[in-house]
Amino acid sequence: MTFTRLLRKFHQEESGQDLLEYALVLLAVLAAVVTGSQSIATDINTALTSINTKIQSVIGKA
Repeated sequence: MTFTRLLRKFHQEESGQDLLEYALVLLAVLAAVVTGSQSIATDINTALTSINTKIQSVIGKA
């Protein structure tokens, strides 16, 4: 099989195109989840630190 025939066959076959599109969508969703997870983790850490500070101040006054 020559390179040009292989190229024509690859161009006509579209099954790989769907897989590539799904992979790109999955990559975009994964990037959004990772970005969101880091933001949520920071917010949770800040809230827990605030709660810990308040608990320590109440314990110190008792």
